[in-house]
Amino acid sequence: MSFKRRRARFFAALAAGTLLLAACGGDDEGGETGAATGATTATGATGATQGEAIRVAMLLPGTPTDEGYNADGQRAADAIGSELGAEVTVTESVPVPNQTDVYRQFAGQGYDLVIGWGGQFTDGAVAAAEEFPDVNFLVVNSLVENGANLASVQQDSQDWQYVAGYVLAKLSESGKIGLIGSQCFPGTALTINGTAEGARAADPDIDITVTYTGDFEDPTKAQQAAQAMIDEGVDAISGNANNAWFGVFEAAQANGNIPVITEWVDNSQLAPDVIVSSVLKSQAAFVTEIAREVQDGTFEGKIYIEAVQPGAGPAISDTELLPDDLYNEALDIQSQIESGTIEPAVDESCPA
Repeated sequence: MSFKRRRARFFAALAAGTLLLAACGGDDEGGETGAATGATTATGATGATQGEAIRVAMLLPGTPTDEGYNADGQRAADAIGSELGAEVTVTESVPVPNQTDVYRQFAGQGYDLVIGWGGQFTDGAVAAAEEFPDVNFLVVNSLVENGANLASVQQDSQDWQYVAGYVLAKLSESGKIGLIGSQCFPGTALTINGTAEGARAADPDIDITVTYTGDFEDPTKAQQAAQAMIDEGVDAISGNANNAWFGVFEAAQANGNIPVITEWVDNSQLAPDVIVSSVLKSQAAFVTEIAREVQDGTFEGKIYIEAVQPGAGPAISDTELLPDDLYNEALDIQSQIESGTIEPAVDESCPA
């Protein structure tokens, strides 16, 4: 077993089995939602005294209406507010080019922790962490660290996605599947490449089409990408998106209800006629535990790694559209990943 996976299992064990939390503005162009549920007012000082309530700001790339990645960020904000008694401010739809200014705004207002919910918010965190050494910064799905006040969450999403890819290949009757990405950076590459590896494990001859649209939130681009794949014979689709998923659903529904596997939490209610399963890899509980470290004064400027853990629950959801025998196969694949019998590759490469 690799050093990386040993580290992942060790840290995730500290989260006390809370990896799967299935319950459910600083910029002129974004919408500020205000303090999260259950929040209380913190001291207001930059760098709260150990054990005191902290002030946390979160940058979301889109809106929680996606019932996926952005919703998981809101879920994390709600948990930080209710479990830690923190004051939490969420800013939605933060334009990537404006990220540094948004980080600076919250840091200048004395927030103790500023979270960028997505690897696309890496550059701004790096810049702001240098300018504000007394403020803690965390980027979810990134690989930056400075040993002091800048840390990242790197989810070993290939573990979950391998299971999803296995199922996706088994769902295909044509032997052709499609994976729709948005922007490609290490964290999202793990998702797409892990899915592809799992699909090849199920069918070594599977034909996989991968397209990156460049936009997590634009459903039109995703719909066009999905339609182009379907026109080429693809009959099962997964990927990595936020509000852009709605375009995938539209294309799938318009072409005879092509099966789709989504991500983060069970969101099959969004399109119950096409969503066969969802990858259950919510990061809300994991990020809440890191915020707790800020409150306790034990936060480190490192890469926090999260992986599939025994006893954490299924990696994918079960629905009426997913055959029982295939779901049981998926659970067996997951158990082999948990035991180390299967060790999905850590492939962070993006297309040239």
